[in-house]
Amino acid sequence: MPNTQPLSENAPTRRRALAEAAFILVTVFLPANLAVFGRAPLLTLTCLLAAWGLLLLRPWTEWRSGQRGRAIGGVLLLGLALGAALAGPWYREESTPPPRLGVRYTSVSWEGAGPTARKVVELTHVEPGRPADGRLEVGDRVLAVEGEPLSSSDPEEDFRERVRAAGGGASTDMRLTVERQGQTREVTVHVGPAQKTGPFKPGSIMWLSIRALGMCLLVALLLWRDGQGPAQLGLVREGLGRELLLSIPVALGAYAVTIAAAIPLAALGALLKITGKEVLARKEVATSLVETGLGVPAFAAAMVLVASFEELTFRGFLVPRMRVLLGHWHAAVLVAAVLFGMGHFYQGTLAVAQTAVLGAYFGFVFIHRARLPSVMLAHAAFNTINFAFMVWLQRSGALEKIMEQIPHK
Repeated sequence: MPNTQPLSENAPTRRRALAEAAFILVTVFLPANLAVFGRAPLLTLTCLLAAWGLLLLRPWTEWRSGQRGRAIGGVLLLGLALGAALAGPWYREESTPPPRLGVRYTSVSWEGAGPTARKVVELTHVEPGRPADGRLEVGDRVLAVEGEPLSSSDPEEDFRERVRAAGGGASTDMRLTVERQGQTREVTVHVGPAQKTGPFKPGSIMWLSIRALGMCLLVALLLWRDGQGPAQLGLVREGLGRELLLSIPVALGAYAVTIAAAIPLAALGALLKITGKEVLARKEVATSLVETGLGVPAFAAAMVLVASFEELTFRGFLVPRMRVLLGHWHAAVLVAAVLFGMGHFYQGTLAVAQTAVLGAYFGFVFIHRARLPSVMLAHAAFNTINFAFMVWLQRSGALEKIMEQIPHK
């Protein structure tokens, strides 16, 4: 394997490589997932990670050798790194997704005429994959909820509030009285947080950036304890200008790889009849990203940091550790890519495979050149261009038109 010698210098033992890789992966994946269960599990994990980090850094060895400043500094930096890496789950407010049908509607006159006419809501769109899909139809007129007629003065707001309050915010069965093709019928729809809320909320990118700083510091501390430096991550000053230029073809290659992977995955999605759900998941990501309120320049700045953290962690740090464990660079790249893909389930099941392919591409570029800057910049550019495209799709209404053409049954 060409050019990989600098990445292997002062490599840790297999046992330590496994402990370091597991520590980093647990820190990346578990805190946000445990936060939904409350503070107690998150506190337990935080204490576990702190103890684990101390065992890896072994500050008592410096203390016993008289290097007490290094020992104290290592402990303080570990606390700072973990504090930043776990700040999002601890301080970000998580909201329970309200019940929602997945419909759009408007008020129409149903009985009478003029100011005495009774108004109800008529469905104008039923979104694929949402609870109403298969239960309600476009053109249905909702007359009552749980047997109670809608407010005639403002049926839209009344309907919206009843859907939001149904079940006290938990999943529940909702009984609707609807008129369909001139006939009145009762329809029961299971509503609730059937779909998770968007993965990004206002402020999410800030917390991601803070986590990125914390994870970069954790990686740096582990490298320092192993007697390694930036060169073992593929970060060298020599040829930096060339790296900046090479990020352009690397980014173009990322798009080529993504498109090539998308074709068989799209066919697989159609075969498994999950295309609608997959597109819906992508739409939720796009919508939540746009609703963060960030402009493209601000997002690009954040992505330089976030993409750098992902590349430092999954390529610069994990790939060499996996090579120690597996004994082969190609296998190390593929395992790290699978782990990278698993962090993207919020985009849909097929997106995990597509992201893993992209991660493998970045990994092979990394080990072929033993340089990381071009991959980091290409990754940031890839994310930024995708975000700009999402903004255009969302604001132009093109995303809704695409959704309407996707089969979802």
